[in-house]
Amino acid sequence: MLVCRNALRFSFAFLVLFLDQLSKIAILNWLSFKDVVGVTNFFNFTLTFNRGVSFGFFPADTTWGKLFLILIAVTFVTWLVFCLWKEENLLSQVGYNFIIGGAVGNLIDRFQYGAVVDFLQFHLYNHFFPVFNIADSAITIGVILIFLQQAWHVGKKKEGQSTI
Repeated sequence: MLVCRNALRFSFAFLVLFLDQLSKIAILNWLSFKDVVGVTNFFNFTLTFNRGVSFGFFPADTTWGKLFLILIAVTFVTWLVFCLWKEENLLSQVGYNFIIGGAVGNLIDRFQYGAVVDFLQFHLYNHFFPVFNIADSAITIGVILIFLQQAWHVGKKKEGQSTI
């Protein structure tokens, strides 16, 4: 029973990781670097490789830079697994799962390609949002879920406080 419960505890992380890696394999087989395929007047598929952190900030083009980002990511994922392991709230558990699945997906890219594969591009006229991927989206959703749960928890605590 414990094995089943623990497998369920990480199920969303595995789902996010699977969808992320599947989408990256598909895009790598479909597009060449910097190809742009317009889907709508505000959304494109375009293959890029992010060698830095979020949205290309802090590029790590050196071997030491890549190793540093990998070390930070492994440390972060380890800490998140620990947080998930002790978390009792379902919404926070799902949030941690999304973040873990996304972080591991991007970590796999760093090991396999030396950079994160990004391909989703939104734009409004000539204003382009940085290109991202499913893992990045999952991380963002996970953070929002944990934030919402925490905000709701704080709100419930305030409601329950006595005014004496």
